Amino acid sequence: MKNTPSVFIVTAIVTFALSHNVNAQSVSAKPAIEAKRVSMDNLIQIDGILNESDWQSADIAKDFIQNFPVDGGKPSQRTEIRVLYSDKYLYVGAFNYDTAPDSITSTLFRRDGDELSDWIFVSIDSYNDNRTAFTFGVNPKGVQKDIMFFNDVEEDILWDAVWDAQTTINSEGWIAEFRIPLSQLRFTSSRNEQTWGINFERQIARYDEFNYWARIPREENGEVSFFGDLEGIKDLSRPLRLEIVPYVSGELKREPDLNNSNPFYEQNEFTVKTGGDFKYGITSDFTLTGTINPDFGQVEADPATINLTVFEDFFAEQRPFFLEGSDIFAFGSTTSQNTFSSHINFYSRRIGKDPIGQTFQAGINSTFEDRPSETTIAGAAKVSGKTEKGLSLGVLNAYTLEEKSEFFFSGDNSEGTYTIEPSTNYLVTRIRQDLKDGDAQVGGFISAVNRSMNGSYLENYLNESAYQAGVDGQYFWANRNWGAGGVLAFSQVNGTENSILNTQTTSARYYNRIDSDYLSVDSTKTSLNGYFGEFSIGKYSGAGLRYSFTYSEMSPGYEVNDIGFLERADYRAPHLYAEYLNVSSDMFRFYLLWAYGGYAWNFDGDMIMNFYSSGAYFQLNNLWTILGTAGFTGQFYDDRSSRGGAVLKRPRDWSSSLEITSNSTKNFYATLGGSYRRDTSGEFTSSIYTNIYYRPASFIQLSVSPTFFKEKSTNEKPEFFDGFESDTYGTLFSEADLDIFFTEFRLNWTFSSKLSLQTYARPLIYSADFYNFKFFNQSKTYNFTPLGDITDQATVDNFNSSFDFDFRTIQGNAVLRYEYRPGSTIFLVWQQERENLGFGNSRFTPLESSVDIFSDDPINIFLIKFSYWFGS
Repeated sequence: MKNTPSVFIVTAIVTFALSHNVNAQSVSAKPAIEAKRVSMDNLIQIDGILNESDWQSADIAKDFIQNFPVDGGKPSQRTEIRVLYSDKYLYVGAFNYDTAPDSITSTLFRRDGDELSDWIFVSIDSYNDNRTAFTFGVNPKGVQKDIMFFNDVEEDILWDAVWDAQTTINSEGWIAEFRIPLSQLRFTSSRNEQTWGINFERQIARYDEFNYWARIPREENGEVSFFGDLEGIKDLSRPLRLEIVPYVSGELKREPDLNNSNPFYEQNEFTVKTGGDFKYGITSDFTLTGTINPDFGQVEADPATINLTVFEDFFAEQRPFFLEGSDIFAFGSTTSQNTFSSHINFYSRRIGKDPIGQTFQAGINSTFEDRPSETTIAGAAKVSGKTEKGLSLGVLNAYTLEEKSEFFFSGDNSEGTYTIEPSTNYLVTRIRQDLKDGDAQVGGFISAVNRSMNGSYLENYLNESAYQAGVDGQYFWANRNWGAGGVLAFSQVNGTENSILNTQTTSARYYNRIDSDYLSVDSTKTSLNGYFGEFSIGKYSGAGLRYSFTYSEMSPGYEVNDIGFLERADYRAPHLYAEYLNVSSDMFRFYLLWAYGGYAWNFDGDMIMNFYSSGAYFQLNNLWTILGTAGFTGQFYDDRSSRGGAVLKRPRDWSSSLEITSNSTKNFYATLGGSYRRDTSGEFTSSIYTNIYYRPASFIQLSVSPTFFKEKSTNEKPEFFDGFESDTYGTLFSEADLDIFFTEFRLNWTFSSKLSLQTYARPLIYSADFYNFKFFNQSKTYNFTPLGDITDQATVDNFNSSFDFDFRTIQGNAVLRYEYRPGSTIFLVWQQERENLGFGNSRFTPLESSVDIFSDDPINIFLIKFSYWFGS
């Protein structure tokens, strides 16, 4: 191996370990509040008034401390909070005094929304582990929000609990009254007396002000670890913790008849589904969550796109069952602030994915097909929780059914069905142990995918089984200012010779790269193994300068795409990061400066990354913000663009970006931004965008976000052309002009804290012009031979027009959501999609195309979904 980064790695680690003498900061004593027990004979009425006698005699939490804009400053308004409890509930009463009640920002929007508003939050660390917290928030209009914190600072914003809160506004401010079922918390009921972590946060929107009862310094790397104590909770019995949410849904799909001879066409296709979710507290520490025949019809569709790269599109998970509690399964990365690694070991969207099988793979002649767009999830269940001693456990198992597609061949009127996805079982297990009061953790991860191929043609395209196993750990010291962590993982996939051959030649590794000395294809293999490791160390909190060093290494054979997401393997990569945070500037509310850089080599020793970047973020005293970046990339070797061909030597480039946002506390504000990148070959990319937000009333939010993107590429390879033999490696490239325009429209109208309407539309116009086709003619250069030097002009002219395309689409939906009782909802959904893809033309006319798209035939989906929560 040549050009190894060993000296760089050793030097960096020693430098970081010895460069600073760390002095521990003194930590002020935690504040404490005592909860008062109320008898079941004296129930608290949740009305936002706090007039029961128990409230008057309860202990008071006050003396809040400002976190922002003045770290450690005095809040502009007074806040008092009281806590009560019974055998079933935790009650919290908050009096949010305000000297100008008519200026309280009281916005109405859907639950868990993120609109500008005043807020009061209650965060409870019932594990008392300094790392996990359940947060409940409400605004003056009664809009609820709940969040789960894990790893001290990370958030699961899609965690949903069933609880109640009411608010009132009066001449002295506003009052919030919470009733939180103990069944929604996790705690050990075996102890006679409980001590929980607790904190209260008040946000005052008009001042962009954040205040905490237990101070959380802005420069520190912590949230839950700074909580105060909730004392006085005694003799709690174990709550039943059983929840069942059955649903029934009906869907009508209307689509145009684009081909009158399609025997599978139905203008109106109606389906009914039933299923449900459940949760059961196995013990006070662990919860079983399950779903049977889940329906996600209310979830917003993925944005439309055309992918010209070698890499798979990544779409975020949006399905509630897989989102809730997903934090416990997180594995595969350290606390690094800058790393080459971007893979995901557990990517839940693999479960229920689009079926892969095609008629040509199965050797079937077909004119028309009636195929499902996703794999049916028969059921899924997960067990998760954490013990009093800090042991976290998560186990998820999901089973998807075999999917078949109907086909019809007009040549001989034959018809039938064939399998397009085998039945598959997915298993993920995660375990983690907290040590040293949460300042250290060690953990493990195991996953398994097993498919029932039954000798079908799919065994040539899918791995029969895929396994992962790994360990990780991290340790923080000096009041969590400094930290170090590491990950080590192994993978193995098994299958037929053909399926493993496909795995060897995917874009993640390209074992077939023709100029590689290290890699070669073995067509007799029936398994593939690999490893991944990462180590990081750094100063992650504290005022002033912060910095980190990270080293990542992934062998070419590492493969997790059966249940994870991996764009590329085959690298060794050291990276550095540094930032400077100032929270007490006279000119700015705060500012952050950063710089980072890194290198990467593949296992052949080719440098595949060589970049440096810097940036700055400022918040001005008038609440405007400015974000700017600048970067430089030195020459490096691109071992992916030729898709298994020879390595290219990429030219140097530079890039910059700028974004300005006006005061977001106003009813009207906007963001304007742009970016530009150019290399020495003349290739460039540029973009300009704006986000406009308007609140015409407290219950209406409107946003419009247009974006223009333009790229001139000097080495584009059309993905729909496979190349042909020549003396120049057979790898055909072209120059290309790519123009993209898209806009996102959102209009949210909220009728009450329980009833809301959300609308969304996204038109996309995409034009691509390919020209100057050329063959790459020498490995590790950027030299090309024009296509015209090898073939005749007619062939050149044909290429220059054959791959051009125009694509236009619009996606829209409207979702009416009504929570008619806690945990129970009715959804009314309308979705529409129109699209048109044409080849041989590349006219970029965004205004004209935005109008013409409404002449394209639509696909409409209408859905109603009814669910009912049964719980203790």
